[in-house]
Amino acid sequence: MNQATTENRVTGHRTAALLDALERAWGNGEVDVLDTVLAESFVRHGRTSLQTRDELKASIIDMRRAFPDLTMTVERVIEGTDEVALYWTSNGTLTDTYLGLPATGRTYSVSGATFSRFDGDVVAEESVIYDRRGKYSSLGVPLSGANEVDVDSAAGPDAVRAMHRTMVTGVTVVATDSEGEARGLAVNAFASVSLEPPLILICVQKNSSTYSHLIASKYFGVSVLAADQMGVARVFATKQERKFDQVEWHRGELGVPLLDGATSTMEVELQDTLHASTHTIFIGRVKAVAGTNAPPLVYTGGQFFDGGQLVPAEDLTA
Repeated sequence: MNQATTENRVTGHRTAALLDALERAWGNGEVDVLDTVLAESFVRHGRTSLQTRDELKASIIDMRRAFPDLTMTVERVIEGTDEVALYWTSNGTLTDTYLGLPATGRTYSVSGATFSRFDGDVVAEESVIYDRRGKYSSLGVPLSGANEVDVDSAAGPDAVRAMHRTMVTGVTVVATDSEGEARGLAVNAFASVSLEPPLILICVQKNSSTYSHLIASKYFGVSVLAADQMGVARVFATKQERKFDQVEWHRGELGVPLLDGATSTMEVELQDTLHASTHTIFIGRVKAVAGTNAPPLVYTGGQFFDGGQLVPAEDLTA
């Protein structure tokens, strides 16, 4: 395993001990060292499952069996008072069966993040997210019937941008709480995924100032802007700090920031992420909904419109 490194200076002794234990466990298979940094009641939260300390240790041993040259590099560390976020990349060659996959001899590569909460000197719980598409496609597992597209044969950005301008969308503000501070951005890449269960998706650019806060959150809020909130949309389309100081807002039942006067609001629990080039797709489960029935703000052709002034197509042909 590569030595755990970080672009950020690690000053906390707990974080340093955690990094050392992770290096020894994942890189050398010394999983018992995790007993020194993980609480006996430790729980690891995945997207759809939980792991105890012993189950995590067993999963590391099994993964190293299948990927004997496994490496893990911690690329970024963000420390809080009793929390730490580790952004990492893992690589390895599949030389034995793993989760039903044959030994393909392909190189495994996946990026992810782990968010840990300390209780005293040990980690009480952590949540982990990773790019599942990258994980399985790098092992040779097809995730769709589509073939890879030759970049040279793909449509140019100007043509794609012009096509996007013909689309009609609503305007949403996606927001989350970051250590007591509300963070948010304007998003029009929003869509319903399913009703049972109630899932939605949003797409956020990775260089957004809100991105690191959003991907580290368990919950986020979505406010669908009303027709009279064009000014609000412009505030959240910028990269300025403390955007919420300029608008009226409140916290929902889950503590997420929601905008006053929005035509509807949603409180969402993050379920999964999918990394796609410069953006990340966030899939969330809707936990609560509220609305005012105000006409929505509509965006198309680079302009905002009053959704309440739309004319039914049937009336145009009458």
